[in-house]
Parts: sequence; structure tokens; C-alpha cells
Amino acid sequence: MTRIPLHKPYWGISAERAIVKAMRTGTGVADGPESVRMREKLKRITGAKFAMPATSATHAMEATVACLGAKTGDEVIVPSFTLSSTATAVMIRGAKPVFADIDPITYCLDPIDVAKVITKRTVGIITEHYGGFASENFEKLLKLARAHRLWIIEDAAHCIGSYYKGRHLGTFGNAGAFSFHGTKNVATGEGGAMVTNDRKLADKLEIFRAVGTDRQAFLAGKVPIYRWVGEGSSYLLSDLLAALANVQLDQINYINKKRTRIASFYTKELHKYSDFIQLPGIPKGMTNPNWHIYAIKFKNPTHRKMFVVGMRKKGIEVSTHFVPLHSSPMGKKLGGNKRKLPVTDDVAATLVRLPIYPDLTKSDVRLVVSTARGILRTEER
Repeated sequence: MTRIPLHKPYWGISAERAIVKAMRTGTGVADGPESVRMREKLKRITGAKFAMPATSATHAMEATVACLGAKTGDEVIVPSFTLSSTATAVMIRGAKPVFADIDPITYCLDPIDVAKVITKRTVGIITEHYGGFASENFEKLLKLARAHRLWIIEDAAHCIGSYYKGRHLGTFGNAGAFSFHGTKNVATGEGGAMVTNDRKLADKLEIFRAVGTDRQAFLAGKVPIYRWVGEGSSYLLSDLLAALANVQLDQINYINKKRTRIASFYTKELHKYSDFIQLPGIPKGMTNPNWHIYAIKFKNPTHRKMFVVGMRKKGIEVSTHFVPLHSSPMGKKLGGNKRKLPVTDDVAATLVRLPIYPDLTKSDVRLVVSTARGILRTEER
């Protein structure tokens, strides 16, 4: 039986009250008063000029890829070490996802490898900030995109409350996509958001997320009735879920500080095994990481397997992460396995995530550490 889960949403009585209030005062329909407040909170936290709630980060990326004009025959460079959403957001436009390798420290896109796969058909890059961290090479990636006139979407699914050089991740490229999935720092079960500083793109996104209508203009009193004006789908977040998000957005600094304390304790207590495992560090430029993930990396898959089995036997849930997209069944159909992505393959085979969330008690964290150290001592012999 699991005593300590990998994830746990930071919900409490205030979240329950917010949901009940939203139920009693509204219909749950999207873009109601809670959604309006959510937009403002997201703009305040991220510093973005425009913020739109969405049903998921997946849908946020789909809408953004569509509104940036990706089409059949185009190529978009994406990491292989990520959720399939990143690639499918490209595929449903008829474009082709092209996989690039990651760096071995932050597990984010490697600009050197990205440069190798840029062609005349490349129109954009989707980069993931793994665990809420930007790579030390992030600015090189941005420069590379500018040099080739490519758009950049930041897959900031892990990033709410995470800052690079004093600026919120998700606001450096053309747009950013956030996740409020039940495993995230801000959790609404399912949900997300998109942000941008580009008014023209924001206007397109508003239409796309509302089944191709000018619904937002109608709600703002700019038109007397909303009409079908373009392409789109329904990516509107329920006002009930917006209410749940708002409570946590107000607490984001506390949530992330708690996670930071846990991460610091893990690093301090596991540092003596740093010759045996790679511990996460704070990359240069990260001014406020949110520690969405605490991942350790083993030197080989065998040691990882022993560690995972040992931790789970003690009731502590630990987990591997993404199956590389390039070597997955769909990735192979796209020819993704024709290029070698050695760092991606190594990280996918040796990485383990430890439990990290605000409700972990001191005794929980000590148990995670003592159990991990016991297994690591055995593996070192």
C-alpha cells in the first residue's frame, strides 16, 4: 500500500469553499467571473499582456500552433523527451514534428542539436522547460530561432511561478502553454492556460478557443451578438475549475516555497551519493525555480530499477518519466528513430522522480530520504 504518493494537489477548505461558491452563484460556463479573475491573476504572476484559460496545456499548444499558421508540409522541431501532446499539436495541423536531443543536465532542448535539424521547411520550435527549469542554453535557443525567423512556443506545463532572469517562463517566445493538471503545482484536475505578449496572436487565440467565434468580443461588449468568424474548437475552461485555480494562484508563492524547502532537503541529504546519482541543480539564470519535479538520474537502468522497486516496497511512490517520442510506435512511423538521440535515450532509461508537494510532512520527507539512502548504500556495494 502506498504511504507517500508521488503527487498530491494542494487543496483544502478554501478550495472547497471556492468551488461551492462558484456553483451557487453561477452555471460553471466558461469566461464567467472566476475566469475573468483567473486571467488577471495569470497576467499578474507571469507578466504577460494576455492570458487565456484553456482546457489543458495540450489544447493551449494546439491552438497556438494553429494560430501561428503551421500547415501541411511544414516542420516544427520538438523534444523527444516530453509528453506526446507536444508532437500531436503539430501533427493535427498536417505539419511534421522533428525530434531533437536534450542537454544532459536540465533535460531541455539542446540548441546545438536543434541547429542540425533546421531545414527550409522548418517554421517553428516547441521547447519544454522540464520540471520548471530553463536550460543554461535557453538564450542560445532563442537566438537560433530569431536567426532563422522561427516562432517559439514554450511548453511551460511545469512552470507556473517559475522565473528565469527575473522573467516568468512561458513569456520569452511567441506564446507559452501552462498546465493545471492534477499533478501540477496549481491543480484543477484538468486545465491549462496560454499566455502571449502579441495582441494579434491573442486575438486569434480568443477566436480559436471559442469554436471560431468572436464570443470574447461579445462578452467585452464590442459586438451585439457573437458570430462564427474563423477556425477553432472548444478549449474553454469551466468557471468552476477557474475558481479552483484562483485559490491556488493566490497561494503560488507559498506552494513553491514549500517545494523548494523539500528539494533543498533532498539535495542536502543525498549529496553524499552524488558520485552514484546525478542530483538536480539550479541552472544559471534561474532566479525562482518552482521545483515542479525533483528527479535523480542513475548511471544505468539496472540501478534505477532496483531503486524504484525498493522504494515502492516501502510504500513510497517514485516514478520514471517520458517514453521518448522518437522511439515510440508513432514516432517510428514518422521516421523519428532514424536519428540518434543518445542523451534522450539515456535520461529516459535512468531518471527517477521523487515525491514533492506542499503537504509532505517533515516525517514524510525524512522517510523518503532515509529509505532512499538505505537503497543507495546497498547499490553502491
